Amino acid sequence: MSGHDRLVQRVEVSALTTPDNELSRRAAEDPNSLSRKEWDTWYCTAYISAIAYQIEEVLTNVKAKPVLQVSESEGTILSKIKLLMLLLTVLSLACSALGISNLVSMSVMERNTEIGLMKAIGATNGAVSILILSEILAMSFIGGIIGYGVGLGLAQVIGHSVFGVSIALKAVVIPIVVLIVIAVAVVGSLPALRVLLSLEPNRVLHGR
Repeated sequence: MSGHDRLVQRVEVSALTTPDNELSRRAAEDPNSLSRKEWDTWYCTAYISAIAYQIEEVLTNVKAKPVLQVSESEGTILSKIKLLMLLLTVLSLACSALGISNLVSMSVMERNTEIGLMKAIGATNGAVSILILSEILAMSFIGGIIGYGVGLGLAQVIGHSVFGVSIALKAVVIPIVVLIVIAVAVVGSLPALRVLLSLEPNRVLHGR
């Protein structure tokens, strides 16, 4: 690139790689042994062998030699980071469910007179439960949208500050987030709904 032919003997390239698996090991031995689908998967994934192959495609007069100790260490660290993020996500969901349970329980206790009156005039346990769940899901949906926006913003900040790239928005994540929000809201509401179903209108309306 600088016009100084034969003056560069070696160039070191650092890349974030995906840990090797059976597909990448097969490709490293003989890329031509892969099927078309396997080839596409391997070629479009950041395996160390795929990166080396693509470097040799562009620079036809060079030999790309992976430094396996470094690439394996980076792949191991990346796997541990993914596991850590998964654990943090599970703990966050559990804390969210506990928080929802406490909030709904307080709401039911504060509105026990209203709920007792609804039951006294003919509302069934199912109708009251659907009403409470509808309110919870509506608030959870709004909270999920706000949380998704804040999380996406923080992901962009981390992506730029740590990796120097922006995080691509994937549409498939949105329905997954909606389903998780609904599941957490329902699971967190179950203890409060049990309290709600046990309320007796005559005792509640008499202040007992």
